[in-house]
Amino acid sequence: MLVSYHTAQTYENQYALQREAFYATGEVNPFVIFDGSNVVWEQSPYAYEDRYTEAYNIARTVTPLFNITIDNPISSATQGSFDLELVPTDTLPDDEIHAFIAICEDSLIGAYINFMFVCREMQELILDLAYTDTLQQTVIFSHNIELDKLSAIVFVQDMDTKEVMQSVMTRFQEE
Repeated sequence: MLVSYHTAQTYENQYALQREAFYATGEVNPFVIFDGSNVVWEQSPYAYEDRYTEAYNIARTVTPLFNITIDNPISSATQGSFDLELVPTDTLPDDEIHAFIAICEDSLIGAYINFMFVCREMQELILDLAYTDTLQQTVIFSHNIELDKLSAIVFVQDMDTKEVMQSVMTRFQEE
């Protein structure tokens, strides 16, 4: 999972500010964070693709500790919902582990490209799961995003190490 925040810019919101403070990398923009713990800084927009592809390929070699399933993602013009299931795939660390649900909007105009997955709302669940447990929950949210630009990203994060342990993204069908 790639994480990037654009604080003090067009799409800044409370969620971006909170997450920027959480990471407190000390880096100046532009930087991205892979899997919540690997900060990659690259000044030149022309080098982004090669630099980020390298980091992405390294991050993909990590075996996830969760299976995340999203079923029935539906939305009207103002309200969406989906069924969420989280299942640990191995023994979890004794750290504080949270699940985040980011409601995102696509195709927002940026300086060099259109921004994808701009977080418009974020929900947080504190997880208290053991290896054999399962969390099942229906997630409901309000929004004002066009259906073809609406998505949700669910990710599980170790709050002590900041590592994103697993993530999944979904688009929505019209209700």
